[in-house]
Amino acid sequence: MKYEFVAFDHDLPVKLILHPVEEGHRFIPRHWHESLEISYTLSGRIDEIYVDGSIYRTGPGDIVVINPNEVHSFLADVSPDSSAFTVIISYDFLKQNCPEIDGMIFRCISIGETDEARLMKFQLLREKLDAFVALCREPQGNSLDRLRIMALSYDLLYIMFGDFAYKKRQNNEIQSQRHLDMLTNITTFIERNYREPLSVKGISRHFGFTEAYLCRFFRKHIGMTILQYIHTVRLEKAYRELIHTDRPIVQISYENGFPNVKSFNRVFKEVYTISPDLYRKTKRPSSQGLSDTNHESAKKRLGLGE
Repeated sequence: MKYEFVAFDHDLPVKLILHPVEEGHRFIPRHWHESLEISYTLSGRIDEIYVDGSIYRTGPGDIVVINPNEVHSFLADVSPDSSAFTVIISYDFLKQNCPEIDGMIFRCISIGETDEARLMKFQLLREKLDAFVALCREPQGNSLDRLRIMALSYDLLYIMFGDFAYKKRQNNEIQSQRHLDMLTNITTFIERNYREPLSVKGISRHFGFTEAYLCRFFRKHIGMTILQYIHTVRLEKAYRELIHTDRPIVQISYENGFPNVKSFNRVFKEVYTISPDLYRKTKRPSSQGLSDTNHESAKKRLGLGE
């Protein structure tokens, strides 16, 4: 939802996440972090990966690299056979091995690539990512696992810097610490107060901005309006309770900041195309539910598909 702190296990320079696209977790709202993130679709699809104003749809074998401090979000397919792999490389590891990292950018999107030389480079990258995936699928506990991860991490870094790193032509404004701090303060405020009545006027007054400036700034750097972002935060919180509890929908609505059930229903249907009540029924183990074709049309809601 905002700046994300990524914790790395056992002092490793990378965080590895091998996961099916979990049913019941349709989208990850917009956020950013200083680490480098590599998204690798193994099977199924990711319907939308938003990265600093661009939208990507991935299928098996597709790779999308998200640079440090790029605002991004995910809207994922929930079919049972879908799976994906994520590697998050720490900024410290990048900086230690390339002190010029702040002046560099990785251009590494495999979708639609036709250049033969680039395709060969992507294939080498896939092979390295597949090695990580194979390691993750093995039984844990081997005393040499950490050494293998370190070796693969250096190999991965060698490919990324050697084949996909370029000098920045100009500094993106969101890279500046001042703008990052401002975004963090605003999104943290929303995260902490989403249950309360929130308005553009009130948030502007809290931070000492004009409404026009706040709206322009937020839209430019996050890619959605501030009200859409508030709805996104509230919806994510309400969604968890809708799926994982039997609490009444009216109670879920009010306790997660929606002024009334009608408002919650409207925002929910903009994303999931059906009402919260019907959606909850389709997710019960005893229900076969509706086809996930509803998800295919879940594009331009809450600004995720703009």
